[in-house]
Amino acid sequence: MIRLIISLAFLGSLIAVPVFAEERSAQTEAEVETQKVLKEQARKKAEALKEQQKTQREARKKALEAAKTAREDRKLETSRDLAEKLIAERAELLKKLASGEHTRKCRAEAKSEAITAINAAIARLGTITVSSATTADQVRTLIKNDIVGKNHVYVALLPAIRGMCASDRLIGLIETKIDPIVARLEAGGSNVASIKASLAAATTSAEEAYLAYKTLASSPGTATYRTDLSVAKNHLKTARQHLSAARDAIDALQSTSNDGTDGSSSSEISN
Repeated sequence: MIRLIISLAFLGSLIAVPVFAEERSAQTEAEVETQKVLKEQARKKAEALKEQQKTQREARKKALEAAKTAREDRKLETSRDLAEKLIAERAELLKKLASGEHTRKCRAEAKSEAITAINAAIARLGTITVSSATTADQVRTLIKNDIVGKNHVYVALLPAIRGMCASDRLIGLIETKIDPIVARLEAGGSNVASIKASLAAATTSAEEAYLAYKTLASSPGTATYRTDLSVAKNHLKTARQHLSAARDAIDALQSTSNDGTDGSSSSEISN
């Protein structure tokens, strides 16, 4: 009787293994499918935003051409129309940014700081009174110095917001995904000193990138915005290089160690 019970238990364990494997496989497939859906949604949103920006650029070009070719008695009117269009399109884009269009993947604190910078730009645009300009030249000065010059929405603020989120996402990836893998490898007896050094360097560079992007987002009208943006990009590039080196080292250790991890590669973790 005892032998029969043991035999049945053994048979049950053989059946359970493929069942558990199938459940795990189904779960993985569901996760992959969810990621595909999210990526497709993000792609469609990006395409819609590009199309909208294209439409706005065309409308802006028409308004600019109208201002240039207008009769002398209509130059002020057409110049004001152009200024209003420039304000409206920037305000619309910034409101979308504030609603999460480009801050969706930011962690809470970074998202809050990004939205603060965005709202400050919206407020600056809101204080501009185009009707106060009484000549076409005054309107052109208003466009150059206030609408464009103090905000640089497309060439400084928008890249800075994206950079803030990218930098913050990289830091979060290391803290929540990579560090636990390294801890398991270390607990299994692997030498992870060089990996930790690479991750520390990656975190430092990402923090420097975040600060540089945040400073630019807070003051996009600075005369050095091109240089500031370049410095921030270089910090983020360096952070990604250090992270890549750490991932390669982790994957090499995982391929040769028996550390009890789930066998997932660090390179499969998306940032």
